[in-house]
Amino acid sequence: MSMQWAEELDTGIAEIDAQNRRLGDFINTLNEARGTGDHGQTGGVLEQLLDFAVNNFLFEEKLMEEAGYEFRSAHERVHEIFVKKLADFRGRYAQGEDVTEELLAMLTGWVANHIKQEDKRYAATVQQVMAQEGGETWVKGIMKKLFG
Repeated sequence: MSMQWAEELDTGIAEIDAQNRRLGDFINTLNEARGTGDHGQTGGVLEQLLDFAVNNFLFEEKLMEEAGYEFRSAHERVHEIFVKKLADFRGRYAQGEDVTEELLAMLTGWVANHIKQEDKRYAATVQQVMAQEGGETWVKGIMKKLFG
Protein backbone atom coordinates (compact mmCIF):
# COMPACT_ATOMS: atom_id res chain seq x y z
CA MET A 1 0.00 0.00 0.00
CA SER A 2 2.74 2.45 -0.79
CA MET A 3 1.93 5.67 -2.59
CA GLN A 4 3.59 6.66 -5.82
CA TRP A 5 3.03 10.28 -6.72
CA ALA A 6 1.26 10.74 -10.04
CA GLU A 7 0.86 13.92 -12.06
CA GLU A 8 -2.91 13.56 -11.81
CA LEU A 9 -2.53 14.49 -8.14
CA ASP A 10 -0.90 17.85 -8.90
CA THR A 11 -3.10 20.87 -8.21
CA GLY A 12 -0.90 23.35 -10.03
CA ILE A 13 -0.13 25.18 -6.78
CA ALA A 14 3.49 24.35 -5.92
CA GLU A 15 3.19 24.72 -2.14
CA ILE A 16 0.03 22.60 -1.95
CA ASP A 17 1.56 19.94 -4.19
CA ALA A 18 4.65 19.80 -1.95
CA GLN A 19 2.48 19.42 1.13
CA ASN A 20 0.35 16.75 -0.52
CA ARG A 21 3.51 14.85 -1.48
CA ARG A 22 4.44 14.93 2.20
CA LEU A 23 1.17 13.11 2.93
CA GLY A 24 2.36 10.46 0.48
CA ASP A 25 5.62 10.23 2.43
CA PHE A 26 3.66 9.49 5.60
CA ILE A 27 1.84 6.68 3.81
CA ASN A 28 5.13 5.21 2.61
CA THR A 29 6.65 5.39 6.10
CA LEU A 30 3.61 3.63 7.54
CA ASN A 31 3.93 0.98 4.86
CA GLU A 32 7.54 0.44 5.95
CA ALA A 33 6.42 0.17 9.60
CA ARG A 34 3.87 -2.42 8.60
CA GLY A 35 6.51 -4.40 6.75
CA THR A 36 8.98 -4.38 9.63
CA GLY A 37 6.42 -4.64 12.42
CA ASP A 38 7.84 -1.46 14.01
CA HIS A 39 4.85 -0.26 16.03
CA GLY A 40 6.92 2.56 17.52
CA GLN A 41 7.35 3.98 14.03
CA THR A 42 3.56 3.96 13.64
CA GLY A 43 3.23 6.09 16.76
CA GLY A 44 5.83 8.53 15.50
CA VAL A 45 4.09 8.84 12.16
CA LEU A 46 0.75 9.41 13.86
CA GLU A 47 2.12 12.29 15.94
CA GLN A 48 3.87 13.90 12.99
CA LEU A 49 0.90 13.35 10.70
CA LEU A 50 -1.57 14.89 13.10
CA ASP A 51 0.60 17.98 13.56
CA PHE A 52 1.24 18.22 9.83
CA ALA A 53 -2.44 17.81 8.93
CA VAL A 54 -3.55 20.60 11.27
CA ASN A 55 -1.00 23.03 9.82
CA ASN A 56 -1.55 21.92 6.22
CA PHE A 57 -5.30 22.30 6.57
CA LEU A 58 -4.93 25.71 8.22
CA PHE A 59 -2.90 26.86 5.22
CA GLU A 60 -5.34 25.40 2.68
CA GLU A 61 -8.28 26.98 4.47
CA LYS A 62 -6.58 30.38 4.50
CA LEU A 63 -5.89 30.06 0.77
CA MET A 64 -9.55 29.24 0.16
CA GLU A 65 -10.64 32.18 2.32
CA GLU A 66 -8.32 34.65 0.59
CA ALA A 67 -9.41 33.38 -2.83
CA GLY A 68 -13.11 33.56 -1.96
CA TYR A 69 -13.74 29.86 -2.58
CA GLU A 70 -17.49 29.36 -2.24
CA PHE A 71 -17.37 25.82 -0.83
CA ARG A 72 -14.76 26.55 1.82
CA SER A 73 -16.93 25.60 4.80
CA ALA A 74 -17.71 22.17 3.33
CA HIS A 75 -14.01 21.58 2.63
CA GLU A 76 -13.16 22.66 6.17
CA ARG A 77 -15.66 20.14 7.51
CA VAL A 78 -13.87 17.36 5.58
CA HIS A 79 -10.61 18.48 7.18
CA GLU A 80 -12.20 18.50 10.64
CA ILE A 81 -13.48 14.94 10.24
CA PHE A 82 -10.06 13.76 9.03
CA VAL A 83 -8.27 15.30 12.03
CA LYS A 84 -10.79 13.66 14.38
CA LYS A 85 -10.11 10.30 12.72
CA LEU A 86 -6.37 10.77 13.20
CA ALA A 87 -6.90 11.71 16.84
CA ASP A 88 -8.97 8.56 17.29
CA PHE A 89 -6.19 6.46 15.79
CA ARG A 90 -3.70 8.13 18.12
CA GLY A 91 -5.88 7.33 21.12
CA ARG A 92 -6.27 3.72 20.10
CA TYR A 93 -2.52 3.46 19.52
CA ALA A 94 -1.86 4.94 22.97
CA GLN A 95 -4.07 2.21 24.44
CA GLY A 96 -1.80 -0.41 22.89
CA GLU A 97 -3.80 -1.25 19.78
CA ASP A 98 -1.92 -1.92 16.54
CA VAL A 99 -3.62 0.52 14.18
CA THR A 100 -1.01 0.41 11.43
CA GLU A 101 -2.97 -1.61 8.87
CA GLU A 102 -6.25 0.26 9.37
CA LEU A 103 -4.54 3.66 9.40
CA LEU A 104 -2.61 2.83 6.25
CA ALA A 105 -5.77 1.74 4.44
CA MET A 106 -7.67 4.85 5.52
CA LEU A 107 -4.86 7.21 4.52
CA THR A 108 -4.22 5.56 1.18
CA GLY A 109 -7.84 5.93 0.13
CA TRP A 110 -8.42 9.32 1.70
CA VAL A 111 -5.36 11.18 0.43
CA ALA A 112 -5.74 10.37 -3.26
CA ASN A 113 -9.50 10.91 -3.19
CA HIS A 114 -9.22 14.18 -1.27
CA ILE A 115 -6.63 15.60 -3.63
CA LYS A 116 -8.45 14.52 -6.81
CA GLN A 117 -11.88 15.62 -5.62
CA GLU A 118 -11.65 18.31 -2.96
CA ASP A 119 -8.28 19.98 -3.52
CA LYS A 120 -8.64 20.17 -7.29
CA ARG A 121 -11.96 21.99 -6.87
CA TYR A 122 -10.56 24.83 -4.81
CA ALA A 123 -7.29 24.90 -6.79
CA ALA A 124 -9.06 26.34 -9.83
CA THR A 125 -10.36 29.27 -7.78
CA VAL A 126 -6.98 29.83 -6.12
CA GLN A 127 -5.20 29.74 -9.48
CA GLN A 128 -7.50 32.46 -10.83
CA VAL A 129 -6.60 34.70 -7.90
CA MET A 130 -2.92 33.79 -8.24
CA ALA A 131 -3.00 34.96 -11.86
CA GLN A 132 -4.26 38.36 -10.71
CA GLU A 133 -2.22 38.69 -7.50
CA GLY A 134 1.31 37.62 -8.41
CA GLY A 135 1.25 33.83 -8.60
CA GLU A 136 3.30 31.81 -6.13
CA THR A 137 4.44 35.06 -4.46
CA TRP A 138 0.83 35.58 -3.30
CA VAL A 139 0.74 32.01 -1.96
CA LYS A 140 4.04 32.44 -0.14
CA GLY A 141 2.74 35.69 1.37
CA ILE A 142 -0.20 33.85 2.87
CA MET A 143 2.10 31.19 4.21
CA LYS A 144 4.32 33.83 5.79
CA LYS A 145 1.31 35.50 7.44
CA LEU A 146 0.30 32.19 9.00
CA PHE A 147 3.62 30.69 9.98
CA GLY A 148 6.05 33.59 10.05
